Amino acid sequence: MTGWNPDAELIDGQELVCLSNGAQSLLSKYEEFLKGDYDSIPNSELQDHVVETDLTADLGSLESRLREIESETIPKTGDSDPETAIAVHRNVDISRSDAADSGLWSAFSMLYFPWFVHHRWEFNSVSAMKEKFWTQARALDGKASTFERAWWIAELTCVEKSDGSVDYEPTRRALSKRRFSLLVFDTPMARYEPAVRALLEELYDEPDGGETDDDEGGLAETNVLDKTIKRFRKSGSVFPYEGQTKDQLASTIRDIREDVVSELSNND
Repeated sequence: MTGWNPDAELIDGQELVCLSNGAQSLLSKYEEFLKGDYDSIPNSELQDHVVETDLTADLGSLESRLREIESETIPKTGDSDPETAIAVHRNVDISRSDAADSGLWSAFSMLYFPWFVHHRWEFNSVSAMKEKFWTQARALDGKASTFERAWWIAELTCVEKSDGSVDYEPTRRALSKRRFSLLVFDTPMARYEPAVRALLEELYDEPDGGETDDDEGGLAETNVLDKTIKRFRKSGSVFPYEGQTKDQLASTIRDIREDVVSELSNND
């Protein structure tokens, strides 16, 4: 592929491009783009920042799935987050080292699927909307761009089975409550995978097989999530997460949760 052709159809197995840092200035220069006018940035200016890569992805399939998600979910809410993360990860099969290039994900937001960024996020200000198109810090900070954050959450939560298939149910669980994703994935702790997986396992209650809605299972109540995760994060300053196994971390989380539940029950 030579450069970037905004009129070309997205296809499976398409060669990917990334955007160099200079493209970030275009978001401030063309505020109309951030508000939803996707033709406002001249292609001639974008081309100056397009860098070819040797990576490929099934962009045609991803576009089709994102269109489905757009039609099935409530705009400007997190309703689309679980299936978006799964779709991006499933159709963009790259290594973690390649995924660490934020310029790659900027191309997804600014070149391939800007319309979906606007489906997910409401424009409130230039500075806030820029973060949805361009990672302002590091992947999985609160200021990570839309597709970068989605891919990494799926990467850190999905489970590859022995037959080579991938189980994305943990990803759905992780994104089923906005509070969980904010407390876990918008913090530096998210970069330590065993901690992420331990939190998800210990704060998700499997259904008990009952016949009522209360028996369906799901992430713990918000007040339990809040207190448990915050105390666990604080414990990391005393006993650093790094170097501890998932099982060790899970044991700590389990004890913290039990204390939190006990305290909340006593306060009722």
